[in-house]
Amino acid sequence: MRNQLNRRKRIDLLVLLLVLFFSIPLQNSSMAALAVTQKAVQKLPLRIGIASMITPVGTVRYYQDIVDYLGKKLGMPVRMVYRTDYADMDRLLEKGNVDVAFICSGPYVKDHDKFGVELLAAPGINGKPAYNSYIIVNKNSPVKSFAYLKGKTFAFTDPLSNSGRLYVDYRLSRMHYTPGTFFKRHIYSYSHNKSIEMVAKNQVDGASVDSLIYDYMLKKHSPYVGLTRIIEKSPPFGAPPLVINKNVGRDLKKRIQDIFLKMHRDPKGQAILKAMMIDKFTAVNDGDYDSVRRMERLANTDSRVSRRKGIIYLGVIPADNPRIEYEKYQPLLDYLSDVTHYRFELVLRRSYEDTVADIGNGTIDIAFLGSLTYIEAHKKYNAVCILKPRPAPGGRAYYRSVIIARKDGPVHGISDLRGRSFAFGPIQSASGNLAPRYLLANSGIHIGDLSAFANFNYDESIIKAVLSGQYDAGAVKDSTALRFQGLGIKIIGQSGPLPVGPLVIGPKVPPYVFEAVKKALYGLKPDTWKQREILKKLDMVFQYGFVKAIDSDYAGVRGQMNAVPKTCGRGCHPKTRL
Repeated sequence: MRNQLNRRKRIDLLVLLLVLFFSIPLQNSSMAALAVTQKAVQKLPLRIGIASMITPVGTVRYYQDIVDYLGKKLGMPVRMVYRTDYADMDRLLEKGNVDVAFICSGPYVKDHDKFGVELLAAPGINGKPAYNSYIIVNKNSPVKSFAYLKGKTFAFTDPLSNSGRLYVDYRLSRMHYTPGTFFKRHIYSYSHNKSIEMVAKNQVDGASVDSLIYDYMLKKHSPYVGLTRIIEKSPPFGAPPLVINKNVGRDLKKRIQDIFLKMHRDPKGQAILKAMMIDKFTAVNDGDYDSVRRMERLANTDSRVSRRKGIIYLGVIPADNPRIEYEKYQPLLDYLSDVTHYRFELVLRRSYEDTVADIGNGTIDIAFLGSLTYIEAHKKYNAVCILKPRPAPGGRAYYRSVIIARKDGPVHGISDLRGRSFAFGPIQSASGNLAPRYLLANSGIHIGDLSAFANFNYDESIIKAVLSGQYDAGAVKDSTALRFQGLGIKIIGQSGPLPVGPLVIGPKVPPYVFEAVKKALYGLKPDTWKQREILKKLDMVFQYGFVKAIDSDYAGVRGQMNAVPKTCGRGCHPKTRL
């Protein structure tokens, strides 16, 4: 084990020699010039990723016990890394930022086939490491079977969930439908118990949920489960597994696996399992998940055949928690569907890069992008910016990047950040990465001057990381900082005005679709209460509607990107031209 950790230290120290002011060029891409590498640290804990769909409180209570138990058995530090959605955990696994993780069956299949994640064990409940997808409705609903849900509202759990999404996709593909053509509306709850609650409260007509969580809540006498009933059970699937990064050494992997497989024999381990209503952890094989692979293959094949029946796919960069994104954009999608001849569906991808790539290949037709992602999509795929927020009367539509710290903490200004830790946003974010790097550099602080740093996907994650003391400071949009200022954060620096990213249309979209979208959005103005609410849902910068966007609106940000090799001051960046 010691040799394995020393190996990780040597690798991290080697990488540290390559760290640049912003990044190292990881691939032949201008955006790759912003990639970052975690600074080497002296003590490297084993990192356990949790992507459970139980509520966060329950997750911390149960899984922290497992993390502490594993650390004691291994005799080494073990740290829990919690994420609220599967896509985020997949990214951490792929990049090697977590070593072991609890994930869903669907993500396991993708991760194993894509980057070789390996199985350790799976929970055995009622004598077997298997589970089902339950299709549920309210107990008083007239819906008798899945087919009766046509034209109804439906809650998925997570886009990558096997029981909470894939099984339903498969069922619909066998009926020659997609979610967009079958359901009146569908949303994501990002929690199985939240889906159950929404059905119980008649907020949606139906939902697909994990049988393990539904049965657990039933045994705990949840009032919400009592207000629902199951109308369909899927065939059994391999249970959501515990997986390990393929780069973890063989000896350490064997020790971790043995601890989990023997956990039920240890009094303390047995008590933890009993609290989670798990019999024991059981060894599983990759073949146990072949049914998920087959189901995904069939669902994807049929959905590709039927996806273009008058449907326009609108993408959004994953700047917020996916559940928040759906709440923000669904009213706009409904409006566009009402006033055009098309049906609009929201597409959320795992990363900024995936969103840009899907614009290029035509999977996404139109998209709300940030300024940096627009610049990349324009250069790579000739995507065109068409609309941007209409400025307030007598003003302009922009935002700022702000650097925040704890109100009661020792950091009072940017200059205090030397030797401290920092939480950045996504690499391709102007407010979360580009602008704060300039702010730090202008104060003489470069990446090597920080004790540690990381890139988070969402502003809210950065806020939480700073408030919890995990990081000393972080960078977010000014509007996000203002929302959380009363909870104990302070602003210690801010950028100049940054242009709000545009609505972009992909290179494969026909002109008549472009004209229909543009006409509909030009007509969306705060003249009526309904339209005013749609605009406010999007973001306050959109409250006055839309105006024409042109490429030169983003010349300032493009100039900052192209000037990085000069402004770094260390001569370490290759010249780029966006």
